[in-house]
Amino acid sequence: LFMSQIRAMLRAAEGAENLRIMLPMVGSTSELIEFNKLLVDALQQLEEEGVRVKKPPVGIMVEVPAAISQLASWREQLDFISIGSNDLSQYLLALDRNNPRVAASYDHVHPAVLHEIARVIDIAQKTDLPVSLCGEMSSDPIAVVLLVGMGIRTLSMSAAQLPKIKWLLRHISVQNAKEIVEATLALNDARLIRKLVADRLYVLGAGEIVW
Repeated sequence: LFMSQIRAMLRAAEGAENLRIMLPMVGSTSELIEFNKLLVDALQQLEEEGVRVKKPPVGIMVEVPAAISQLASWREQLDFISIGSNDLSQYLLALDRNNPRVAASYDHVHPAVLHEIARVIDIAQKTDLPVSLCGEMSSDPIAVVLLVGMGIRTLSMSAAQLPKIKWLLRHISVQNAKEIVEATLALNDARLIRKLVADRLYVLGAGEIVW
């Protein structure tokens, strides 16, 4: 099944060369090795069949905590990464955000989540690995300020959220965001983090975005 999917993607991209493949839920080196073998096989098969193909950039969704400490060693096998903030937050906090019995305790600006995302971004910057972020964090103004301060420059969100986030980014500078991050990473409670960021945004004239 996987081989069929890979072949279909490569065939669909014939002549366009705009295909990028991102693998979800990667937690071990063997998974990357296995995929790359399949990709090489698929490329060879299609070339022999007369299809003009080119090896596409390959990345992973960083959503399994086990992937974080292995990112540096995977650098040669990756062309980009995207942080999957929803699942990563859930797994780090051991909370199901869709379960009404525990959902109130879930917050993606929990200190543990922020520190791990900061670690991913730091590894990406040190290894020159393009990094982006998707999930609910990308449309939460409080979180976006922190992400920009940490170094994220590419966010994926629904079209409906774009105007709000664009407005926010026009009203703060990268330096503002960096200063806010420095203050928040010293805090150990998500509620305090949200309050601090909201207060700073008010001072910067962008406080209305969080209400």
